[in-house]
Amino acid sequence: MNLSAIFLTLLTLVFLATLAGLWWKGNQGRVTRHPSTALPADVPLELIDTTATLTLLQFSGPYCSYCAAMRKILGQISQATPGVSHHEIDITDYPELTKKLRISQTPTTLLVTPTGHLHSRIRGASTLAAVTEEVTHALEYRKAHSDGYLI
Repeated sequence: MNLSAIFLTLLTLVFLATLAGLWWKGNQGRVTRHPSTALPADVPLELIDTTATLTLLQFSGPYCSYCAAMRKILGQISQATPGVSHHEIDITDYPELTKKLRISQTPTTLLVTPTGHLHSRIRGASTLAAVTEEVTHALEYRKAHSDGYLI
């Protein structure tokens, strides 16, 4: 193999790795909203705070470095926002639930109603501002769509 072919191969690999890194970075903290009222509930009730208006259910891995940052952010939000609770789950303790809820990366945070229905999902690490915005949206959505029978 000549020197120019090696150089071109290395340049192509660096380019592809850069594209993959930019794609990954762009997907961190991405929010997906899908308020659900389907029966049965998406999340088992024993994993959420049924007395809270909204539970921030964080799925973490045992060696996840971003999970600690999200734990701090979600803890701050739950302490500052009345009716919001934070609960962290280790994915190794609930492999069936992780598969059922399509948790493909850690951390993943689910915003869950007191009846176990999923409101939205935050994939990867996110910022305090982005999570606060999503929690505010979820609380406003629940208030706007309630008719005395919150689901």
